[in-house]
Amino acid sequence: MDAIALGVEEAACLILEHLERKLSDAEVDYESFDDLHNFIIKQDGTRFRVQFTEQTLLRKNAHEIEKAVHEVVERVLSATSPRVLKRAA
Repeated sequence: MDAIALGVEEAACLILEHLERKLSDAEVDYESFDDLHNFIIKQDGTRFRVQFTEQTLLRKNAHEIEKAVHEVVERVLSATSPRVLKRAA
């Protein structure tokens, strides 16, 4: 199934489902205007927007979309994870 080409709606739904599942503590919204698909992620007071053009969604198969979502999730989590600050002695 991974090599199967997806339609625009299928690809957008796949992205949305993966983001919601992998970022269960985040608020994830989706909007589409013309040929631009926006995924808005709100996590720990930080807002992220990930955009895909329709042509990009049409060119990607399910495996490539899952890989892209994984990269987005890693960036969101690394940007919102607590950082330990070291004090100079």
